[in-house]
Amino acid sequence: MDLLLATMDLREVVAPMPISPIPGVPPGIQGVVIHQGEFLPVLDWQVLPGCPARPSTPSALAVLKPRLSLPLDRLIGMIEIPADAWREPDAADPANEWIGGLAQLGDSEFRLVDPDRIISLLRRLRGDH
Repeated sequence: MDLLLATMDLREVVAPMPISPIPGVPPGIQGVVIHQGEFLPVLDWQVLPGCPARPSTPSALAVLKPRLSLPLDRLIGMIEIPADAWREPDAADPANEWIGGLAQLGDSEFRLVDPDRIISLLRRLRGDH
């Protein structure tokens, strides 16, 4: 799945580091990494609707401003998306709960990660368990 992260939501991208599992961690969190002297939760992609299995060994971690890191299996770089490439996600798309829109560039479709929606979904998951 090809994803986009808005630069305004991103603090930085860092090299992968060992993820420490934590007993009793809420659903949606694989564990934590120590980043700049603080514990940083790492998203478990598997709990997000419409997501494939998490990468076995991430090639990078995207550190988001809302204190959450996303393991990435590859990182392409920065691209600018023209305004006419955006569209609303299909109502039947299971990823609707955590994406902010879809962009079509040539033959590729990109989902925009919405950190606020992901955090909201994680909070709902925590309340369900």
